Amino acid sequence: MENQKYENLVDFYSSMNRNIIVYYKGPFDEIILSEIGTKIRKKIFDPPKIGHRLFSVFMELAQNISLYSAEKNQLESGLKWGVGTIAVYETKESYILISGNLVKNDVLKQIVEKCEEINNLDHEGLRAMKREYRSSEIKANHKGGNIGLIQVALKSDLPLELDIKEVDKEHSFFTISVNVLKQQTL
Repeated sequence: MENQKYENLVDFYSSMNRNIIVYYKGPFDEIILSEIGTKIRKKIFDPPKIGHRLFSVFMELAQNISLYSAEKNQLESGLKWGVGTIAVYETKESYILISGNLVKNDVLKQIVEKCEEINNLDHEGLRAMKREYRSSEIKANHKGGNIGLIQVALKSDLPLELDIKEVDKEHSFFTISVNVLKQQTL
């Protein structure tokens, strides 16, 4: 399985430009999410189950950027949307989704701990965790049901891959990579 890290976008672009399905950097508003989602659904249709899984992972990662990115962009509507980057590319064995955005360092530890907990669970453990989160009370400062990363792990075929680059004393750039295999093993 390909597992190469890229130090900058030039390296990434140079190595993946023929296999990129989607690459976007900017605010993640509902129009952008809809357009990119439509592109993914039209491009990945064989087999439909893989396309559905890929779309589901994309939506969860994109919504995390939209809701939780420390970098915000105010659009003409007056609403503020999270800013980040997402790429979907294809290899011989899989589709790989990479998302990244600025996060505050004081919440980064929680995110990493949750991802590590998710990576240590099997499929049944993830399903149980999802049920537990669904039935628990949503925290006041939280904008969702807190199950997005669990859902991503359930739809992906390999553990979530994390990368963190400190930007300054208050922020880091958090990247998460997810693999969706073209051929599922049973």
